[in-house]
Amino acid sequence: MSKRIKRNWHPAFQKYMKFIVNDKTYAGMPFAYKEDGSIRWIVTGKSPQGQAREEWWDKRRAELNITKAAGWKAAVARTIHPLGEKPCQICGKIMKLQYLYPNKTCTYKKNVNQECDEKDCCSRLGPGAMSDCPDRFDGFHTYNRCCRSKEDTGRHKENLARYGEDRRAYTFWAEGDWKAASWLMQVFKKHNRSADHIGPLSLGFCHRPKFEPMTKSENSAKGNRLTYENVITLLKDEKNGEQVISSHSRSLWDKLKVRIKNDADAKKASSLLRKNMHTILTIFSILAEKNHVDFLIKYFLHPEHALYQHAFKNFDPKTGSFEIIETKKAIRTEHTRNAERYIKKSLEALEDYREVSNRNVLFNITPTINNDLQKLLEILETKNYVSAYTQIQRIFESIAQEYIKEY
Repeated sequence: MSKRIKRNWHPAFQKYMKFIVNDKTYAGMPFAYKEDGSIRWIVTGKSPQGQAREEWWDKRRAELNITKAAGWKAAVARTIHPLGEKPCQICGKIMKLQYLYPNKTCTYKKNVNQECDEKDCCSRLGPGAMSDCPDRFDGFHTYNRCCRSKEDTGRHKENLARYGEDRRAYTFWAEGDWKAASWLMQVFKKHNRSADHIGPLSLGFCHRPKFEPMTKSENSAKGNRLTYENVITLLKDEKNGEQVISSHSRSLWDKLKVRIKNDADAKKASSLLRKNMHTILTIFSILAEKNHVDFLIKYFLHPEHALYQHAFKNFDPKTGSFEIIETKKAIRTEHTRNAERYIKKSLEALEDYREVSNRNVLFNITPTINNDLQKLLEILETKNYVSAYTQIQRIFESIAQEYIKEY
């Protein structure tokens, strides 16, 4: 087991901690100090301390008349913050907590104090620090975006290189044997080939160990869309008994696949599947905010795949095919930790989605679907997960019925 890295917190952040803890804004925050008198800045959200702080944040939400919907904790944290900015725990750099900083996909290069073209860019701006409430005293990650890529576990450049593009499996809650798929991607990399998902994860398809080999430029040019050739392959795989689409997106796929006859149809279907995925993530975000993560994990995540190792016999880099997958049970502790990380990162992806997703997207949640969602939440309160799963499948079907109207 690797030793926990002890970080030296920047003096500016230590000064900031003392200011925040003593500010009247955070009066009554539970478990503010440890037994030795030091500040208890970090707690675990599911711990008794974390749950007590969750109640504190909820009371503040009620005082501010903020609706208890997806993203409410981040909204409260930003609203009550007395400074509107914070120093980074690692480097001490002060960054604003508002959505001012361009994300990687944004081409906006002006001074952040100037107005940008909202249509092109504002949806691609992010805050200086991501929300982490109630785990952190002030409701924000200790490190700012300046140090996030190297300090956030799982986002280290070397870690990203290790598990390739499988972070998209977390982001889009893709089903399938994600461990085998990720290992196969590494095999492609060793042969200097890019592994292209035949069904894009961003459209709701599975992260499974079957890819089309491409160069990086070819993969980039294709983008996150289906081709008619992809559809033919997916239908063939389904006929052979393979699961190609995640259960949350299957209803719409089943309605679309019989209508796709050419590349133009495939492009239209890609657009609808992408919209559907945004709606699904919205619903999952709401369930996570309502503390129904156990239900999400039970039916839509598969951490058990982390407990296996894979080898691909007679891999052909030209076709991306192999003779057989040799699988064996993993025995090292790191594989159990990998399963835990898979769950953690998938739940964090929902938080990231609420924070930096494109706010110009119109989520297709009709009054009828919203009523069904409220019923789902009522069922989940009783912990009747079997009935809840039936209800959420009904919601997926209703969403599909709405989107197919646009085809």
